[in-house]
Amino acid sequence: MRAIIAIVLLLGLAAGGYWWSKEQSATAPARSPSATAVTAWVVDQQEFQSRVNALGTLRAWESVVITSSVSETVAAVHFNDGEFVQKGKLLVTLQQDEELASLGEQKEFLKEQQREVARLENLARSNQVAQTELDQRRTLAAIARSRIEQQQASLQDRNIVAPFSGVLGLRQVSPGALVAPGQTITTLDDTSRMRLDFTVPARFLRFLKPGQSLEATTAAYVVAFSGELTAVDSRVDPLNRSITARASFDNADGMLKPGLLMQLVVLGDRRDAILIPEESLLSRASEHSVWLIEGATARRVVVEIGDRRPGWVEVTGGLQVGSKVVRDGVSRLRGKTAEIKEVAR
Repeated sequence: MRAIIAIVLLLGLAAGGYWWSKEQSATAPARSPSATAVTAWVVDQQEFQSRVNALGTLRAWESVVITSSVSETVAAVHFNDGEFVQKGKLLVTLQQDEELASLGEQKEFLKEQQREVARLENLARSNQVAQTELDQRRTLAAIARSRIEQQQASLQDRNIVAPFSGVLGLRQVSPGALVAPGQTITTLDDTSRMRLDFTVPARFLRFLKPGQSLEATTAAYVVAFSGELTAVDSRVDPLNRSITARASFDNADGMLKPGLLMQLVVLGDRRDAILIPEESLLSRASEHSVWLIEGATARRVVVEIGDRRPGWVEVTGGLQVGSKVVRDGVSRLRGKTAEIKEVAR
């Protein structure tokens, strides 16, 4: 009997303790979570210059593959590998004996027709010859002139000259070789200036203006080369939403060669802009936000961003100069507002 009474008393005490603890927990004030330690950045305007990075391959300002337009044997080669030549320089002479002989024949035929025309003109003045006979001779003389021009053009095809001043490549033919139309004889590049075509996303189109200065580097040299943006393509590629632009570089010293891979930076106008550290920015898909500090609370606000440079992001909307944003500790903040405690960086 005493055991039963003891069990009942213990159960009563346990129940009373449960209800008392529940009552205490209901009336006790809720504890607030501990504030997150963060560092702050005071928003200010700084001088900023837009920079667009791209890759491109150098090409000569003018470049051509020297070929023959006729099938003929090489009579003589008048250049050396890598030689600089002026415009009009004779490079290769093709066999032309037959054309020279035909040209001489046509010249003699023209002289004969001219003599006959002169004789008939004298007779025509005294009406001793029909006008039709004189006209026929004049026609034959005109035909002879046309044939001479044809032979002269054929001879020009057999004298291959440089179409512009530049540096020749390696010789690909020898005297006595039979060349066919389109066969490579050598190459010619005007490397006094170089052109560089590069492609950038279309969103950078607003930064590309002819006349802009740019800098380019290559693994072949440790120096940077200064150039100028000369043209922007009139169309955006609809497949990858990119646009092609062209830059030019002076190359009087001949350091740059066609085919070099160049890494370039297009420099935009200098301006005052609001910049924040990259670690302050939260990006989710196309939405960007920062944690704006308001006393002991941080509030997440959406911002609009512009260009970037290493370590910094331009903010074009959503922040005012003098505002404070969270710099370190962004990853520990949740929700739309959070309690914070500023600490020194």
